Amino acid sequence: MKRNIYLLAILIFFVNSMMAQSNYYYYKGNKVNLSVDYNLSNQSGKLSIKRQNNIESITISNIFYVKLKNSTDLNLLQQVANQKNVNIIHQNIFMPLWYKLELNNGNSRSSLEICNEFYETGHFADIDPAFQFDFSNSCSNDDDFGDLWGLNNTTNPDIDINICNAWSITEGNGVNVAVLDHGIHKTHNDLNDNISSLSYDTQNGRSPSIFISGSSHGTHVAGIIGAEKDNNLQVVGVAPKSKIMSISNPLYVTQSLSEELANGINWAVQNGAHIINNSWGDQGGSYYNDLHSAVLEDAITNALNNGRNGLGTILVFASGNRAPAIDYPASFHDDALVVGAISSSGNRTNFSGYGNDLDIVAPGKGILSTIQNQGTASLSGTSMAAPHVAGVAALILSVNPNLNVQEVNTIIEETAQKVGDYSYTNTVNKPNGDWNKQMGYGLVNAYQAVLLAQSYNCSDNLSITQNVNSGQTDNQQANYNIEAYNTIFSGGNANYNAGSSVILKPGFHARSEANFRAFIQNCEVSGGTDSFASKKIIKISENSDSENEELESIIIDRSSFLNIYPNPSNGLFNIQSSSKIISYTVKNSFGKQIMFEKSNNQKVNIDISRFPVGLYFLSLQIENGELITKKILKK
Repeated sequence: MKRNIYLLAILIFFVNSMMAQSNYYYYKGNKVNLSVDYNLSNQSGKLSIKRQNNIESITISNIFYVKLKNSTDLNLLQQVANQKNVNIIHQNIFMPLWYKLELNNGNSRSSLEICNEFYETGHFADIDPAFQFDFSNSCSNDDDFGDLWGLNNTTNPDIDINICNAWSITEGNGVNVAVLDHGIHKTHNDLNDNISSLSYDTQNGRSPSIFISGSSHGTHVAGIIGAEKDNNLQVVGVAPKSKIMSISNPLYVTQSLSEELANGINWAVQNGAHIINNSWGDQGGSYYNDLHSAVLEDAITNALNNGRNGLGTILVFASGNRAPAIDYPASFHDDALVVGAISSSGNRTNFSGYGNDLDIVAPGKGILSTIQNQGTASLSGTSMAAPHVAGVAALILSVNPNLNVQEVNTIIEETAQKVGDYSYTNTVNKPNGDWNKQMGYGLVNAYQAVLLAQSYNCSDNLSITQNVNSGQTDNQQANYNIEAYNTIFSGGNANYNAGSSVILKPGFHARSEANFRAFIQNCEVSGGTDSFASKKIIKISENSDSENEELESIIIDRSSFLNIYPNPSNGLFNIQSSSKIISYTVKNSFGKQIMFEKSNNQKVNIDISRFPVGLYFLSLQIENGELITKKILKK
């Protein structure tokens, strides 16, 4: 019997003892070369698939399908499902021999292993693992997206900035990124809609900026940050909904160069730049005496301390191309992000500056981006690495504009990917995780950075008026008080977490069959201690027309506390509760369960040190019936 292509790949994978194999199969009538190389330690929930010359990602889940040989084999299916700790979900109404199954919570094996075991019984006609294939392998329709290895590395899938997942959350809306460089070809077809109307030339001290014909450096940098997305044209930037502010300077040595650059930084700060990209420096010290200046350093300090209404403007500097030296002024201030360059293999490029001042690395070799005359070209240098990080900073600020400079830097550094064959270690004066002098904290990770930035999001007080309809979920947090005026309709889900009180005001309703819960906790940010206050969780304000009989079930006293420490951690977390913890589950940021354990203690220890750096979700079932979910960060 002709097997499903997915099953064939699985069988070859298991028969050959975890070694990738290549064979020709027919998929949708086309002959394709498919090999599967599945790593059980890969917690991203994806497989690497080689189809002809491309590496593609396939998502797996806990769902799969089984076809019976005969309609009388249902009891046999139920027996095998029970043995394998699997649930039968339903029978397909159009193809009654097909059944949908799901792995039970706590099943430590993957759906691939279970599918293989079902097949090996010989009892069933066919198995479908329900891979979520996307043969287009693109989260952007831009013509040259496949050539942007820094965003989507098809040769080495783990060596890119993880942009597609980040774009599912944000594309950088509402963030201004200034590019202090040679000037930008602002009418470039793949840039013009994202160019800010505000620009400045530092030599003549006037607006607009000047584009220096024949020099595409600034245009190339701008395209890496903010080239337009999904316009069926050329390339796409890291933050394709951000606005690019052009600040021009010819960047050759003059007596006034340091003042001109200082003026460019100050102008950007005064005109609303959230981030300034600086892909320039003294070329490994060659021009230190010409560039070194208290005026320039004062402008940098002013931007970091006073930009964005006191939160600080994010300053991103290239580390320089004269390894091992790191350029000045990148090396001047600890709060400036210093970015080195890596190749598509995950190794430091031989030109990239490194040392104690290095913070992070990003793609910097063979980077395709925009140039003058409506063209594109591939360039290499730390000048290309820095705008990748500037773009990620824009994504971060778009989901949480209230972060200060230190918080943005910490997010970028804590979520970095440890790539390459380098030894990352705990280092004095490097508080945001393991560090290496050639790679800094590692390769910038857009998706994990955006997730962590979201977890910092918390207002002091919230007034909620938006209704929650059936099938919708509304999660809200506040440092102090939440006042709810809205309606949670049947089938809707709402979770409100405040530091002091959740007050149900006149107009609030929790309808029958609605799932509404309120908590008194500290707003969850990285490293905090979470506790329940000994008080009523919900206050009903006077003259409330809420339906009291529906609210009684959610008004409860809480005197227990829960403490998770340290958080962030290198992977070892201690949990202490005043009530017994019945069980706990850990899921990664993709929602894939990576751990389930039963317990009957008030203290448990969780070890996720073998899993990748990033954000995880810990769910604890407490003895009193409470299900508590917390964010934990492995650094």
